[in-house]
Amino acid sequence: LNFTGYTLGSTKSKNPLHFEIFEVGDGYGYQILLEDKVLIRQEYIPILEGNRPFATAKNAERTANKVITKILKKESPILTIYELKELQIPEFNLY
Repeated sequence: LNFTGYTLGSTKSKNPLHFEIFEVGDGYGYQILLEDKVLIRQEYIPILEGNRPFATAKNAERTANKVITKILKKESPILTIYELKELQIPEFNLY
């Protein structure tokens, strides 16, 4: 897979790797796509117990961008509590 020539955060980019934000109940989730194929669909905040969506679209967007960055660095797309705190996801400021 070649991910060169993309823009992070662009949902309307012609580049192959991008994300989409969608509504889930009273919050938001995201999906990472390679062209039109869904690679990751995240309806709820990862690591957090229960099924809690992101409170804002911006929180979901920041998280999706982090996952794309990790994929491009050939790292596991799984996020840690530390990374979610760095992204300032409010639910992780409680820990």
